[in-house]
Amino acid sequence: MTSGTPQAELVGMHAVPIESIEQQLDNLWRESNVGLAASGHAVARNTVLTLVAVTASPDAAREALEIIHRLNAEHPSRAIVVAPATGTSPPPAVRGADAGGGDVPESGSIEAYAGTYVDPSNCYGEDILLVAHGEAVRHLPGVVLPLIVSGLPSFLWWTGEPPWGSEMLESLVDGCDRFVVDTSAMQHPERSMRALEDLLRRKSSRCAIGDVSWSVQVPWRDIVAQFFDPLDVRVYLETVDRVTIEYAAGEEDQPSNSSQAYLFAGWLASRLGWRINLAQPMGIDGNRQHTLRDASGRMVTLEISARYGVPMQRSLTQQHMPPDDEADQHGPHAVRPGALMSVYVASRHDGQLATFAVARERDLAHATTACQVPGIALPSQTVHLQSVGETGSLADQLADVGHDPIYEEALQAGALLIGASARKGL
Repeated sequence: MTSGTPQAELVGMHAVPIESIEQQLDNLWRESNVGLAASGHAVARNTVLTLVAVTASPDAAREALEIIHRLNAEHPSRAIVVAPATGTSPPPAVRGADAGGGDVPESGSIEAYAGTYVDPSNCYGEDILLVAHGEAVRHLPGVVLPLIVSGLPSFLWWTGEPPWGSEMLESLVDGCDRFVVDTSAMQHPERSMRALEDLLRRKSSRCAIGDVSWSVQVPWRDIVAQFFDPLDVRVYLETVDRVTIEYAAGEEDQPSNSSQAYLFAGWLASRLGWRINLAQPMGIDGNRQHTLRDASGRMVTLEISARYGVPMQRSLTQQHMPPDDEADQHGPHAVRPGALMSVYVASRHDGQLATFAVARERDLAHATTACQVPGIALPSQTVHLQSVGETGSLADQLADVGHDPIYEEALQAGALLIGASARKGL
C-alpha cells in the first residue's frame, strides 16, 4: 500500500491496511470524541445507514464525500467511497483484498483510507475511501461488502454510468438494499435506461431501485396531475390524443440525454393505461414521435423533442446539492442534462379541443402554466420549481429503502418507449 495519495489528503483521511479499517475507525472516533468532550460538544456515534458510493476517479470521490457530508445532519452514515486510480502506478498487492481473503493480482492493488467527519452542528459520519489500481477494480465487492454495517439499511449510489452487466455491479447490487442512480448523468441514456429496467426486473426481490431524476420531476408530475383535478375537466384526461415533452439539450452536435423525458412519458403511459407500440418511432434523435393506444383503443401521439442551446450542469456537486440562498433567489444558471423544459397535453372530448401546458421560463427556475378548456376558465399560474422540489437530490433517495411501484412502472414503460425492452405485455 502507498500513502500520501493527494486526493486522500484533501479529504483528511489516513492510509490504513484493509484488514484494519474497522479498528482504525474505532480509534479515530475515540480520539475525536475525547477532544469534543473536552470542549463540551460531544456527539453520539449514531450511524443510521451505510452508503456505498462508486465514482469514476479519486477527484469524483472527493466530490461525492462533500455531498455525503452535507447529508450527515439528516442521514448520518458510514460512507464507503470507491474509485479507480488515475495517472498513478499501482503499488504492491494488498493481502485480504478479494472475497476469498487472498491476494489481489500483481497487476493491481487497493489503497484504503479511513476518517471520521464531525461538523459544527455535531453531525457524525464515518468515511472509508478505497482507491483501486488496475485489475484490482474487480475485487472491490470483496472489500466493500464486509464493511457494510449489519442490521442497517444499505444504499449503493453509482455517480455516473454503471458498467451494466459487470460482475462488480451485480455483486454490489446484490449486497445492498437500494441501488441509486441519476439518469441525467448517463452518457448513453437509452442503453442505460434499458439496462436499468432489466436490472429492476432481475433484482427487484433483492434490491430496490431509485433515480435522482425521478425525484427532480416531482413538481412537473404534480402540475400536470393538478390540471385534471376539477371534476368538469377530468373527462379530458380519458381522451388525451397528443402529448409533447421537450427536454434540455446542449449544442446540436453534442449528445443529448432524453431519459428524463421518457421517464415522464412512462409515468403518463403507466398511470393512464396506454398501450405502447414497440415499433421504431418516427423522426430523428432530437425529435421522435411514438404512437400509443389508450384503454379505449384511441390513438395517442407522443412527441419527444430536444431544445438545444440550454446551459447544462456538469459537476457532480452541482447536480446533487441544493443551491445556496443567493443562487435560489436569482435562479439557476443551468439545468441538469435532459431536464424537462415543457409539457403539452391535448385532448378532444365530444369534438371539443382542450389544451394543457407547462413550460420553463427563461430564468430556468420558474415554470408557467397555460390551459384552454371550452367553457371553463383555468387561470395561469407560475411556480418556482426549486421551491416545490426540483432540487431533489440524493437525500430524497436515502429517505426510503423500499420499492416505489409508481417509479418502477414508469421506468418499465419509459424503457419500452425508448426502444428499451423486447419484452411483451408490460
